[in-house]
Amino acid sequence: MGGGHARECRVLRLDKLKALLAGREYSTAAELAAELGISRRTLHRDLVLLRETGIPVEGDRGTWGGLRLEAGWSLGRVHLNEAEALGLLLGLTIAEKVGSPLLLDDLDSVTRRLAAAFAPAQARRIRALRSRILTGQAASARVLAGYTAPPSAVPGQPLDAFARCRTVLVRYEDRHGTVTGREIEPQFLYCSLPVWYVLAWDLLRGGIRAFRVDRVRVLRGAATEFRLRPAAAFRAAGEEAARTL
Repeated sequence: MGGGHARECRVLRLDKLKALLAGREYSTAAELAAELGISRRTLHRDLVLLRETGIPVEGDRGTWGGLRLEAGWSLGRVHLNEAEALGLLLGLTIAEKVGSPLLLDDLDSVTRRLAAAFAPAQARRIRALRSRILTGQAASARVLAGYTAPPSAVPGQPLDAFARCRTVLVRYEDRHGTVTGREIEPQFLYCSLPVWYVLAWDLLRGGIRAFRVDRVRVLRGAATEFRLRPAAAFRAAGEEAARTL
């Protein structure tokens, strides 16, 4: 209990330190330590913690010189639940992987700072998710001829199953219009702009299958956890799907 109370006090103190730095153009270490009621040694440790989480604290020469936040940096807060935050980080990861001259140069830095705001277990899951988003060439003319954007209610459910490594029950319409029910492990996501595929292990077929998101009709989580499989064969399935599905 003592350790938990100490951690809570440290978190509150770090929040107050960030607020003090954000509210001033310049502060001395002595002023900050006095206002927080801590020693300079403790303040130094707190500043190290802030920098490790991506807060750009600048200091003048000398161990206890003037301190300030990097010019142009903001401490704006956005409160998200876990699903919203994971969706945001996935979106940033997708943008980073697809690439564009219009994207921010520091997109990777933004993603890392967001991930650093999570608890360690969540941050590890986010790093793992980033490696499971695969991208390839733009969709072929053959694919685009039969493509329609999926309804907005569909993608969130496979995304949740994908993020949590849970199987999902789907009703899927193939390119011939045949609808079948499947239970799948959504192992990877594959983007062939503008078309998205879920690259999955199909438990009914006992093999790798690519499911085009706009052809998924009904989804229901099966809540059975699965282990990740090697990526190479799934990437090959995504590349084939991007040409033909």
